[in-house]
Amino acid sequence: MNEQLKLITALGNLELVLQFIDFFNGGGRYSYNAESSAIRSRFNRMSLSDIFLICTKEDKVQKALDDLRQTVAKEYPALAGHIIEVSLPCNDISCGNDDELMRQAVYEQIKALAADNLIIASGGRKTVTNRLIEAGLLFGCMGYLTLTAPTGKEKRECFGSFNFIWTPTRQFAEERQQSSFKGELGDNFRSLYLLPATMIDRLRETKIGVAPEDVGEELAWLHRLPKADLHCHLGGAFDANLLKELAAVLLDDLTVPEEERLRLRALLEGRLGRSLATLEPEHLIAVAKNPVSHCLTGLKDLFAGIPQPKHLLTAVLVDGLSISQIEILVRHQPADMNGEDNRLDWYMACGDLAGSSLLQSGNTLRLALRWLLDQSVAENLRFLEVRFSPDNYTKGNLSIPEVIETLLDEARIFVKSHKDFQIHFLIMATRHKEKSAMAAHVAAAVTYGNPSGHGYSPRITGFDLAGQEKDNDPMQFQELFMPLHRHFMNITIHAGEMAEDDKIWQALYLLHAKRIGHGLKLVNNEKMMGYIRDYGIAIEMCPSSNIQTNGFRRFDRPEETGGSYPLKRYLDFGLAVTINTDNRGISSTTLSHEYLEAARMTEDGLSRWEVLRLVKNSFKAAFLPKDEKDRLLKRIDEEIFSLILDDFFPEAH
Repeated sequence: MNEQLKLITALGNLELVLQFIDFFNGGGRYSYNAESSAIRSRFNRMSLSDIFLICTKEDKVQKALDDLRQTVAKEYPALAGHIIEVSLPCNDISCGNDDELMRQAVYEQIKALAADNLIIASGGRKTVTNRLIEAGLLFGCMGYLTLTAPTGKEKRECFGSFNFIWTPTRQFAEERQQSSFKGELGDNFRSLYLLPATMIDRLRETKIGVAPEDVGEELAWLHRLPKADLHCHLGGAFDANLLKELAAVLLDDLTVPEEERLRLRALLEGRLGRSLATLEPEHLIAVAKNPVSHCLTGLKDLFAGIPQPKHLLTAVLVDGLSISQIEILVRHQPADMNGEDNRLDWYMACGDLAGSSLLQSGNTLRLALRWLLDQSVAENLRFLEVRFSPDNYTKGNLSIPEVIETLLDEARIFVKSHKDFQIHFLIMATRHKEKSAMAAHVAAAVTYGNPSGHGYSPRITGFDLAGQEKDNDPMQFQELFMPLHRHFMNITIHAGEMAEDDKIWQALYLLHAKRIGHGLKLVNNEKMMGYIRDYGIAIEMCPSSNIQTNGFRRFDRPEETGGSYPLKRYLDFGLAVTINTDNRGISSTTLSHEYLEAARMTEDGLSRWEVLRLVKNSFKAAFLPKDEKDRLLKRIDEEIFSLILDDFFPEAH
């Protein structure tokens, strides 16, 4: 600590300033009571080297300043020439603009002086003193000195009737720390902990997903939040309108003549025994040779024997259907949905009209990705990771490198006009397909992966393993994953979505996953939960998808039954849970809706504070280098803080 002190106060009363000077520099002008003397001794007889006085340009104030300097020169010669004027740009604080000018001047001065030897003293102007204290809390000082005096007209000569009050900055810091929320070590955005306790209490107490009449307001609030989606499949993202457009574009890209399109349509209608205009789910089920969990599974038998590739036949089929027909076919749900295997088969079949089938040209890939990016930006996403299997899109005339370059190029074009948005890609392998396909995807990830790259330019930052867990243990793929480990690729694994928690253990220990997709069965192994929490491994939960595959209960529907969604248990346990869309088209969802769905699947809903924790978790779990992630988190933190202030103080706008 410096041996000499600096003091700043407002020049409101000449005698008051002299009292402060005498207190430190001991000219014998005043005497002190015991309490004031005890405070004085704390400073170990350190003296003032400079006095900074906040003054206006009024004549009476300037005269008082001149008188003070003359008195100081006579009685405290060591301070002669060290009375420093800090001029205010206004003569009185009579309006908001004057206060703003005064505050700016005070803040700039405190910021310049801030140090562990700066003392802020209460002066004659309460408004200025308040600003001095605010600035001291913001920029730092040694503490705050206050002089209390009796009322009446007693001549202020003896401090036996007066008293100093000293409040060190450390006391403010300790009181702030003691009043902070116990048991939560910065789990939320840092700036939120600067809010008054009453505001934090309201964020903790205000629930979403409980009252149906509040859905509109809740979705509007969720929409405004900046968000990140880490688990988003390209193939299952699209709605019926886009599927129609993709089918038309693909037929044009394949240069299929009109007469050939009509011929293929007639073949399909002949097999169905009806016009495509009248096609319904049961008609596709009727052509299936084996029992099916979803009507679209019947497409395989419908196309069998027609010597044309599946993507061409799918394009002809979709081109001949109406928007409403496509929606009915995709949403088809048989009466018997018993058994987890049936549910997953049904869910995967929902994407059979899209997925790889229609994304078989450069134009369809660009159109599909652009649609997904437009949807994401429209609901205030700031960061998106899109996972895709490039080999699935090579049934037309594209190679794996061309698929990757096409998607990267379209993403780069998009971010040039959307500066606040980032998109990166994960290459995905499917565990229940041929190992040769997985090897090709691993090779592509090694060739094109750039997990430690810098800047906002889209790139491949990770690898994902998805698909049917049953009979496909992660341990089967250890050797295939070795090149990914050698190139330090970020890895996420679909695990514990349908199969037991042992699949999660294998994903962590054998494939070195940094994130776990879904992880619904993790709740059965608390010891593993502790490991995942302690090592900061994120869980990618997808509420709508998880309902569709596992039949969890929604608590806003009292008549529903089903299992308990583990999200709240994970959150309370301290896991880095994230909320994601999985397949926007299959689940007919948005990321904002997924947060609301997560609240509806939680008994008593989720608080807004918990929602903000989930938002932070998603940005924090992004596959980005630390410095790049830190910059992103700082920017989002600032935006969240401003948004919450808008909620509480709308009149400021």
